[in-house]
Amino acid sequence: MPLFSDPSVGIADPMLARAFRAAERGRGTVSPNPLVGCVVARDGAVIAEGHHERAGGPHAEIVALQMAGDAASGADVYVTLEPCNHHGLTPPCTERLIAARVASVTIGMADPNPHVTGGGAGALTAAGIRVSWAGDPAPFERQNDEWLHRLDTGRPFVRVKTALTLDGRPALRPGERSQITGAGGATITMRLRSAATAVAVGARTLAVDDPLLTVREAGGVVASRQPRRVVFARTGVPDPAARMLSDGAGPVTLVVSDTVAAERIEALTALGVVTVRYDLREGLAGAHSALADIGVNDVLVEPGPSLLTALWSGRLIDELIVVTAGGMAGTEAPALFAGAADATHSRLTPVMVPYETGIADGDAVTVWRPGGTASFGHGEGSGT
Repeated sequence: MPLFSDPSVGIADPMLARAFRAAERGRGTVSPNPLVGCVVARDGAVIAEGHHERAGGPHAEIVALQMAGDAASGADVYVTLEPCNHHGLTPPCTERLIAARVASVTIGMADPNPHVTGGGAGALTAAGIRVSWAGDPAPFERQNDEWLHRLDTGRPFVRVKTALTLDGRPALRPGERSQITGAGGATITMRLRSAATAVAVGARTLAVDDPLLTVREAGGVVASRQPRRVVFARTGVPDPAARMLSDGAGPVTLVVSDTVAAERIEALTALGVVTVRYDLREGLAGAHSALADIGVNDVLVEPGPSLLTALWSGRLIDELIVVTAGGMAGTEAPALFAGAADATHSRLTPVMVPYETGIADGDAVTVWRPGGTASFGHGEGSGT
């Protein structure tokens, strides 16, 4: 999910670019499904458009066809992902496209789902509908990085955000909540949370910072749509007095190992906290797989040093967003990382490469991904 650039500008077909932008409106709400957008047009003029909003709800093609009505007959359809050709929670989109008697369908990317791949396009072609593909599927694949990652690995896409001082410190003093970045960092945090399926912290961060992890609009108003809030607790159990566990702002999930006795979490269950268990022997990878099993495509982790160290050491970070403020914390401040160096002899071995950079109201933002990942480019943001 780029913060300072718009991948749709690189899509040659303007209708597919518009479908791409429509798909983005479902970000954060469609898990475990992919982002999909659809445009219905005739002679270069848009008749209708739609996007997939939530799992179990109508697919993008259905929303757009319903909006187009009878005008869909003989029209051209542009969709970011190959239409489904199987019965799931909703009927096949190919059947509706065929019934609407559309003239053509242009597709951004093939669906890797074995129930769909080629079948959707093949069904449309067999019905006499012209099918064509985007010249470059890469923007559409990047748009669904999170969904594709879950399909490929069985784990959610892990996006980590941390705030640092110029001397690389995540806090001013050990064991105390600190405000490092300014308005720009806060804006980036709200953007990331609003786009996330889930937002997570470790049990120690919950104890020290007592965060709410909510999406807040101007003036601090809690937004109507909130991501799932997650606590990784391993063998411990959070204090039921933590604000996040009882504020009612959104769903809370405790991810805890199978070694924790059921009676230890009774107080949290009474507060409405959902518990997800994983095999302790599988470590954090198992904890993330447990989230994928309940339909989480992506998780934004806002870790303390211990959790970040575990994630990095386990090579579980798929994207790292570092927001840097222009001051030094000094020698009393804790370190960000407590693991072994990524080095061979006296030379650092880079694990990640910069993916995107920008400026947000006086804070610098750098997005990193595992080495070899192509970049969207560079940009500058206003932080608004």
